[in-house]
Amino acid sequence: MTSPTDALVASGLTKRFAEREAVSNLSFRVPTGRAFGLLGPNGSGKTTTVRMLTGLLRPTGGTVTLFGQRLDTASADALRGRIGVQTDTNLYESLSVRDNLQIWGELYGLAPAVVRQKAGEVLEVLGLSERVDSLVGQLSKGMRQKLSVGRAVLHEPDLLFLDEPTAGLDPEASADLIDYLKEMIRTLNTTLIICTHQLHGLESLCDELGIIRQGRLVITGEVQSLLRRRWPEKRYRLSAAGDPAAVRAAITAVIGAEAEVVVTGDHCEFAVPEDEAISRVIARLVRDGLGVRAVVPQYPTIQDLYFATLNDGSPS
Repeated sequence: MTSPTDALVASGLTKRFAEREAVSNLSFRVPTGRAFGLLGPNGSGKTTTVRMLTGLLRPTGGTVTLFGQRLDTASADALRGRIGVQTDTNLYESLSVRDNLQIWGELYGLAPAVVRQKAGEVLEVLGLSERVDSLVGQLSKGMRQKLSVGRAVLHEPDLLFLDEPTAGLDPEASADLIDYLKEMIRTLNTTLIICTHQLHGLESLCDELGIIRQGRLVITGEVQSLLRRRWPEKRYRLSAAGDPAAVRAAITAVIGAEAEVVVTGDHCEFAVPEDEAISRVIARLVRDGLGVRAVVPQYPTIQDLYFATLNDGSPS
């Protein structure tokens, strides 16, 4: 059942091309004002999914609901007026950066003065202000990528789809883009669907995610819940003085001989069932004359979850 707070609901979404099923029975929902990461390797079906979610490609089966209204032929034009899409970098190469944004803004019904104002803001954030009069054909791949994102956000859409938006961007530009997207979510209550296999920085952006492999959604849910489900125990990285075997023996004496303790040089990593156990581990090491140099909590990341899920195909 669709909630009035959902910006997007996909139900049983399926797409076949001849005998090949590119997307199979995808179902997920994204609440308004949240960022959802649709993650997967190249060829997993992310772009096909986005094209169905935006009405550019008709699904073989299943439905898409945007803002509580089913997406179909009759509703597509009105609903697309509320979304922004960046799925490629097809721009007007013989026109300037300014003209590209002007044309795009007018297509969305923005007044010329509003387009100029918004274009200036977007280009400033994306670091393209000095190239506003450059022909797009003269821009680097990274600059074109920035411009395609700027074009998608120009009209401040309620729902924004970005497909590999950081591809071709250097780390600084990627960080600036992620900060800009977070600000859109915070100030405009924008809902974001980001499709990518580039995972750096997603922890600070995505509230929820789904991992797609070979057209099937392997897991989906709230990021922290998925991480806790996968790694319920707290992990630590510890450095102590003394014989590594003695350090291992002291740790296992507290957390159990069956526990996995991975020793690398003078560091070891292990999991404890509760936070209080780490205090007992440190006390035991000190009692045995093994000086503790450092204890650092290890927090699993979206990248850890991504590779663990693709490696074993764990169900949700």
